[in-house]
Parts: sequence; C-alpha cells; structure tokens
Amino acid sequence: PCAQSEDDIAGNAFYCGQKDVIAWDAEGFMPALRQKFGDFVIPVILAHEYGHAVQARSAMRGRTVTTELQADCFAGAWAKHAQEDRVFDGDSLQLDSALAGVLVLRDAPGTSSSDPDAHGSGFDRVSAFQDGYDNGTTPCKAYRDNDPMALELPFNDRVDEAREGNAPYDEVVAMVPVDLEDYWSKVYPELADGDRWQPVKGLEAYHPGDPPSCGDESAEGQVVIYCPADDYVGWDNEVAMPTIYDTAGDYAVATLLATQYGLAALNRLGDDSDLQTSTLRSDCLAGAYSASVFAEDREGSFQISPGDLDEGIEALLVFRGEGDRERQGAGFALVRAFREGFLGGAPPCLDYRG
Repeated sequence: PCAQSEDDIAGNAFYCGQKDVIAWDAEGFMPALRQKFGDFVIPVILAHEYGHAVQARSAMRGRTVTTELQADCFAGAWAKHAQEDRVFDGDSLQLDSALAGVLVLRDAPGTSSSDPDAHGSGFDRVSAFQDGYDNGTTPCKAYRDNDPMALELPFNDRVDEAREGNAPYDEVVAMVPVDLEDYWSKVYPELADGDRWQPVKGLEAYHPGDPPSCGDESAEGQVVIYCPADDYVGWDNEVAMPTIYDTAGDYAVATLLATQYGLAALNRLGDDSDLQTSTLRSDCLAGAYSASVFAEDREGSFQISPGDLDEGIEALLVFRGEGDRERQGAGFALVRAFREGFLGGAPPCLDYRG
C-alpha cells in the first residue's frame, strides 16, 4: 500500500505504517550495502525501520528529518544491545563499517531540513546513531522538531555549488595549514594561560616512496603525520591524500590535517597521554576547529560547504594508515571525539578520554 510500483521500492528500505510492514529491496539495495559495508549494516538498517514502527505505536509526530533522526537514535541503541548481549557478532570494525553505511544514506549536500523528504546530513545521522548507542533509548524519546537541531549549510556561492562544495586539491593543502595556524594563534593562548602559539616548523608533502624521517623513525605507510621530534606536519601528497580527496572530498583532507595540528597543540601543552587518548583529543580538537570554520568566527577563514562535515567524519571512519586501528582505536570512537569538539569547543578536549 505504500508503493505504486517497483520503482518506489528499488534501492530502498522502508516502514509502511498503513499495514505495519517493513519492506526492502532484497535484490539490489541490501546485497550492495552488505558487499560494501559488511554484515552488520543490514541489521542496523532494519533497526532503523523498527524505529519507525516504534514511532507508529507511540503516535510520534514531527517533520520527516526529526522522525528519521529519532529512528537512527533507536538503531544506535539496538546496536549497543546487540553487541553487549551478543545478539549479533558485530565487533568494532563491523561497527565502523556499518556507520560508514549510515553515512552513505545521508541527504544530498544543500538539502534543507524542512524538505519533506529530508533524512538529515551524515553528521546529523551519525550523531543521532551515536546518541542512542551511548545513552540508550531515553534521549531518543525526547527528539522533537529542531531538538536536536539538524545542521543546514547553504553553498557559499554559485561557484561553490558548481564544484559541489569542493575546492581544488592544491588549493586545499595550501590554504588549510594557513587557516589552522590562524585558528591556533587565537585559541592556544586560552588553553595555555596566555602563552603564544608557536607555528609548526614545517610542512612535508611527500611521495610514499620517499617518506621523511621523524627522529629515528620513518613516516613510511602513514597517510598523514605529526612529527614531534622535528615539529612538522606531513602527508602523502602523491597517492593517499589525493585519493582521499577524490573519494570523499576536500574537507576529508582538511580534517586529517586538522587532527595533526591538534597533536602539535597537545605537544606544546605538554600532554603525555597514551597514543589512543592523544588521538581522541586531537580528533576532538579537529572538531573544535571545524566548529570555528562553520561559525565563520575568524575573518578570511577556510569556508565550509554543505557536506563538508560528512566528509570529515568519513575521513576518520574509513581512511586509516597501516596499523592505525590497532594503535589509535576504532573509527567510531574517533568520530565521537570529533563531534564532542565540534559541539563543545577546544577546552574540554584537553581532558577527553572517550
């Protein structure tokens, strides 16, 4: 009753309230998701649809984007239950992959939250999922229109829209470090009792076949690196970073660079935490930087475009160097840290432990 033809079902899963039925495309949509994102994405999608069934039973009312985000929140709560009670064998790697699948189902950049078909940006949807995963169903029940607020970003101008929000790669790697230096020159004194920010000594855009050294070690196999011994930020400028740009967009590159400047800030502040904790804190600081870009609170700062925050989350989830997951922890936790910094600013990041 909720579909007029096969085309209404193709490439989709949905809850039909008229007959209390959950339906999905079993030939194209679900198998394609499973092949790309693993087994756990399938029950997560179904849990989202069960969230809509919960809404039907509780007479939930709201705009489409509100009901979609609440269903994501319920799906997150179920995912935590499934892991803890071993209903489904979904480890941290599968959870990261499932979350990447949720990210793919985001609205097209520039979609208004008032659009009757709006489901939320990737940032909105991942945030709602993590809200349920971390806190259970209680906060999900409280979702109402504009609470939580769905982030909306217009394109900056016609050129920005024509480029789908992506500045050229060479422009990004040239502009973002300059903007990060500007950001830290203003924020660091607040964190360091008035001490001035000392600029990072160098930038190393290297070929993966000729990585720079870092003290007695090498940057070999790393997508991006902050070297405390020599105080430089480096990145694979020939293969990894251009691929990330082509795959995810300009702000994926910007986010990865921002995480390394976060490590530089922690180094200057004397942070002596273990690698996983310092990684979480630097990702949190990257989120705080992104909030500054989003707010346009610094004259001449790098401009953010629709979809950029989604690109940043994708970078933290998907694009990891050799052994990063074992050393730094799951992407799910890194995304949570990024969100904390975006919503709470830089100061709480210094004590962040996940």
